[in-house]
Amino acid sequence: MAQKELRSGGEFNIVQCDLVLTSGKVVGLKASIMGITIFEGLDSFTVTGVITIQDAFNLASFGPIIGQEYLRLKIATPNLKGGENIIDFSSNPFVVTGVDDRVEIGNGVQATTMSFCSREFMINQRNRVRRNLVGSYAEIVRTMVEKDLDSGKELYTEPSGEKKKIIAPNITPFDVVRMSMKNAVSKVGNHPTYLFWETTSRFNFRTLAEMYA
Repeated sequence: MAQKELRSGGEFNIVQCDLVLTSGKVVGLKASIMGITIFEGLDSFTVTGVITIQDAFNLASFGPIIGQEYLRLKIATPNLKGGENIIDFSSNPFVVTGVDDRVEIGNGVQATTMSFCSREFMINQRNRVRRNLVGSYAEIVRTMVEKDLDSGKELYTEPSGEKKKIIAPNITPFDVVRMSMKNAVSKVGNHPTYLFWETTSRFNFRTLAEMYA
């Protein structure tokens, strides 16, 4: 089926939406989506979201939904230049964290709502950092994202000016990032207002001053 042409804000095309079960089976959800919401914000380290599908094929019959499934998602949205922006989580999929609700909507069809988050959130819950960390806070944050969280996503870091040697006392990678936010000072301007958050395109570690500029 041909995709519709995107003309205005708020429109979107679902290019791909597949649920990968713990058994390895892949279930296509593209034609069953009733609604999808993706949340990102300066106060959230990772992207989260909610998806509601029209479950006419009894999703549970393909395998138990236990909150450890992967959601491969790719969405096209219009941009200000008349083209399309691609939100692509197909190669680095979301992780389903739970089934929030199932409601009968008639004729044996259920509406199923599932919550999901970036896989880095789940990795952070399992990993602990217990070693010496050397470098600027911006470099330490990059180490946490690329190595300890095993993220292949793009990361933008505003350079910080100080060189530090800190000991991570058996804490999560995001705890190290949080500590870096509180102590980092930018290399240009000596601004101490660092924030860390994820958008649908990348991770960011930068100051409020740079964003205002």
